[in-house]
Amino acid sequence: MKTCFISHLSRFSKGRKTSLKITALCGLLTVLFSPNAIAEGKLTVYCSVQNVTCEKVTQHFAEKYNVETQFVRNSTGTILGKIKSEKSNPQADVWYGGTLEPHLQAADQGLLESYRSPLQKDIMPRFNQLMQQRGDFISIIYLMELGIGVNTEKLAKLGIPEPKCFKDLLDPAFKDQIQYADPRVSGTGYSFLTTLIELFGEQQAFDYLKKLHNNVAQYSKSGLATGNLATGEVAVDISFMHGYVREQEKGSPVKGILPCEGIGYTLGATSIIKGARNLDNAKLFVDYLLSPEAQEIPWREADSYQLPTNIHAQPAPKASDPTKLKFIDIDFIRFGSNEESKRLLEKWFEATKADN
Repeated sequence: MKTCFISHLSRFSKGRKTSLKITALCGLLTVLFSPNAIAEGKLTVYCSVQNVTCEKVTQHFAEKYNVETQFVRNSTGTILGKIKSEKSNPQADVWYGGTLEPHLQAADQGLLESYRSPLQKDIMPRFNQLMQQRGDFISIIYLMELGIGVNTEKLAKLGIPEPKCFKDLLDPAFKDQIQYADPRVSGTGYSFLTTLIELFGEQQAFDYLKKLHNNVAQYSKSGLATGNLATGEVAVDISFMHGYVREQEKGSPVKGILPCEGIGYTLGATSIIKGARNLDNAKLFVDYLLSPEAQEIPWREADSYQLPTNIHAQPAPKASDPTKLKFIDIDFIRFGSNEESKRLLEKWFEATKADN
């Protein structure tokens, strides 16, 4: 197997020419394979998980099925925007990862192909009803619990106690020390918004966000921007717990805290883009993502600790045990509605004036 990143260059392999372009926003991976696998052809993946996970999963799929595979990595909101703009001329076949709600919005807007994978039967039973309702267009592939990340050294230097609850973050001591992802472009940020609504009710949630704005140093463009927390640029980050485990493994003074009010979470999804040029391979890729093999790759090879949703997949040793966590109820159907999402994001902007 050969893996190559190519920038404005052409490369020949076994008589075939592959030309790829890479921009500052996305990496493009092309994988060429041995002739011994089952399938053939090509596949282009829009990917909204960590870059290394995108690389490893597409590599393994490519090797297993002899499919020439490339991926483009962007945040969930950015990918949704790309799919919308490319509706008349799709540039990718399948969307891998990112939070569930934007996938549901894409389905509601007629941007996805219908495909119900037979491997949906192995998804955690707690999500059976959701899959019965929306499984024609999306499949759930991982779970991530929402937490508060702190830089313990930065907090000690500032003399601020570790927060235990979301409401602790309203303390003026945290002024200019907090970041969370902009929900207009990040599924992580949208998950924080929906979690607050489920915890406090809509009006109190937006009252909270108005107050929290006074302490926010920046609204990052991705929920994966935990590097700012690791370096101490900010003392607090609000994102998913698996990112804080990854920073700890790098040696950073980072700790993840599950908030006292209750544990919000998101579901990672995959879906097939309407008009996919390589539809059969897209279906094969969705089946692969639902398998135990694929769901264990992130933690085994990419230092990424999302919880698998396949009941036969092993979670990472350092990951939380989902059977011991007290998750709040989240109405994914409501928050996945395009109209509801648009309304809530407009209300979020009015509450935070995030561009000012």
